[in-house]
Amino acid sequence: MKKIQILTFMTVFVFPLALAGCCRTEIANLKKQLETTKNQRDELQAKVTTVTQTRDQLQKKVSDLSGSRDRLQQQVAELADSRDQLQKQVAELTASRDSLQNQADELTASRDAAVVEAKKARQRIDTLESQLDAEKQKVSELQSQLKRVQDAVAELQKKISL
Repeated sequence: MKKIQILTFMTVFVFPLALAGCCRTEIANLKKQLETTKNQRDELQAKVTTVTQTRDQLQKKVSDLSGSRDRLQQQVAELADSRDQLQKQVAELTASRDSLQNQADELTASRDAAVVEAKKARQRIDTLESQLDAEKQKVSELQSQLKRVQDAVAELQKKISL
């Protein structure tokens, strides 16, 4: 479309100049201006291509991070279930201690192990929650960058269409 416009403008400018007996230097100047305009157009097209590629890469990163966030949320849910199960086990062991006085030492050791597991699970939950928060922040930053890139692409496309 741009080539047709440039060709049309060239025809419109060259025809009156030829009829009016325009100097060759003016024609040469017009050709230089046309070449400069073509170069500028090519540079703008290259910039649009670069910005589009960058936008696509950022969009892919956002998608990847969203997938990571979903996996982390699933792991947090699984760990919460594990924690609940461990808490049930601790309660059962505590109740059994009263009825099984002869096995008090064994139940105490089991309870201590369950508490350690619960603490480990809590630590894992805390770690995963902090990782999830960090991933959410990265997603927000990438979405912000994507918005800026999209705005820049829109601005470049407006300039090219003018």
